[in-house]
Amino acid sequence: MKHAGHVIRLAVVLIVLGVAFFAVRSVMVPEGFGTHHSYTYGYFRAASEQEQASLAPVYRGSDKCRGCHEAQHANWSQGKHVSVACETCHDSWQAHNNNTKEKVVKDSSIHACMLCHATLTGRPETFPQIDTIERHVAAKGKEYQPGTTCIACHQPHNPI
Repeated sequence: MKHAGHVIRLAVVLIVLGVAFFAVRSVMVPEGFGTHHSYTYGYFRAASEQEQASLAPVYRGSDKCRGCHEAQHANWSQGKHVSVACETCHDSWQAHNNNTKEKVVKDSSIHACMLCHATLTGRPETFPQIDTIERHVAAKGKEYQPGTTCIACHQPHNPI
């Protein structure tokens, strides 16, 4: 066979690539990933659940805020934003509670409100939507002043 040398070189290259693939895979794939007893976990790691459970909770829910912020919680729980958790606007409980001298985030910018209230075709027509702040203020019969934010007219915990 005059092409035997080519076939042997190809076979050696394929074997080297196969060995390199499995060597790299053994280093890159974490312990317990997928192959835990006949792919019981599919593309998940067996130890992932325990690792996640051992982490400190970041999201605690709005009831956790009530302990220190009773008045705000009472106002919020009777308002239209009751379905919006405190941490949606104020960031995680953990960041605030780890250093209680740091105040929670109070993003009073128009952008913060527009994350939920910008006009989108997919939102229900009954949901309050705003095209632009300028048009919204004009529709209310007022003149828009640059720098005006939503909290000039709306109380965020219990908006009108």
